[in-house]
Amino acid sequence: MIGKYLALAIVVSILVTASDPYFGSDLSWYETPKEEIGDVRETAWKSPHSVRPYLTDRDNRVDDTFQVSPYYYPNVAFWFLIYTQFESSSVVLHDKNNLSLIYKVLDFSSLHAKKMHRNTIYVLQDKISDDKKSALREELEELAKDPYSMSPSAKRMYRILKQANIDLPIKKSDRSLFFTELKNNLRTQTGQKNFIRDGVIRSLPYQHFLSNYLSDRKLPKELLAIPFLESSFNPKAHSKVNALGVWQFMPLIASYFVPKRTTKTDYRSNVGVSSVAASFLLAENFKIMKSWDLAVTAYNSGTKHLLKTKRELASTISDIDLEAVIKHSDSQHFGFASKNFYSEFLALAHTLAYREELFEGIHQHDRPDVDQDLNFFMAKCSLKLPQALNENELDDVQFHNHHLSNLKEQLPRGFILTTKGILPKSKFFQVSYKDLLKTKPKDWDNLIKRQSCSTK
Repeated sequence: MIGKYLALAIVVSILVTASDPYFGSDLSWYETPKEEIGDVRETAWKSPHSVRPYLTDRDNRVDDTFQVSPYYYPNVAFWFLIYTQFESSSVVLHDKNNLSLIYKVLDFSSLHAKKMHRNTIYVLQDKISDDKKSALREELEELAKDPYSMSPSAKRMYRILKQANIDLPIKKSDRSLFFTELKNNLRTQTGQKNFIRDGVIRSLPYQHFLSNYLSDRKLPKELLAIPFLESSFNPKAHSKVNALGVWQFMPLIASYFVPKRTTKTDYRSNVGVSSVAASFLLAENFKIMKSWDLAVTAYNSGTKHLLKTKRELASTISDIDLEAVIKHSDSQHFGFASKNFYSEFLALAHTLAYREELFEGIHQHDRPDVDQDLNFFMAKCSLKLPQALNENELDDVQFHNHHLSNLKEQLPRGFILTTKGILPKSKFFQVSYKDLLKTKPKDWDNLIKRQSCSTK
């Protein structure tokens, strides 16, 4: 009788293993990098569980409004790894609908160590990544045809799915469809850690002013994660669709908040001016959308389609938040970038809250003026800066004004400058803090209408 049950147990074990090839598999490969010959190697990565102390806000550094809920946690954990673990020399192959499903991490450090132009390196990195992605697509396509395959590549795939806590369908037809969907959902994501770290360093001279300014405008300090999400806090960032500056203002939206751009001047690249303008935009978004999850998302996708979806859901859902919008929104108007914008924002808000722990070499006081306020001035008359300012004033003005292309050019009346110092009252009008809080930069011209200029 014992022999009969033993034989039956063996048969059942074989059947279960055949139907589920990852049964009892060893996952030690997950923590051990797998070297490859050439310009790329597969490397290990941290489990999303390792970032939990930061995403659960261990030291209560993040406002309760922006705590990570269970719904957002998997996506936020993915983006947190992108911002804090993976440099731009790494490319992550993952599923675009389930960000917990990471297939491979490709390390291109050896390629980046070569003496080649930066653009050439990234072109090669993209090409190799696409080749790896195509190979992975082929593996998934084979599994779609034979969902119970026991090939070595199939076994690796089953282990990956197990690590991501994904349950496979039982029926063969369902499994085939499952693998087909995985094949179509493949995506690559380049690491951002070095970009974010550089952005933190660039932001240090502005952090004191921006934190206080947002607080005085009754806006949460966590909103400062947006310029890191948009541009890694790079004032010179210029996108293919003509978004510009740390806040990546598009020309049309900027026209409602910042002074009119000219062939020589575009205030979108001035950190101070664009930040004040962004605060007015975000305040308007919150007034329209009624919650910060929707207001932050509207910064990326606008309010039109979010409001439309809210109206459509109003009859069935009483409390409509971003989670409800994501689940019910038309993917045509709410694609991958829009759906992930808030998760990326939350990941960066928590990254910035713990930046000293996450990034080495961040020295708050590298510049002696980091704790000084940023001051805003407007030229009372047309002038040339070398004739109006001393050497120290010129250095400070040049550092804080990326919209100023040439220090020696003739500046028109009303030209805005930001500085940590104080400019001569005879030639410059200082915008009061009260006006910074209540008046859009676009309307600052009205402030100097009665101001006279001394050319002496």
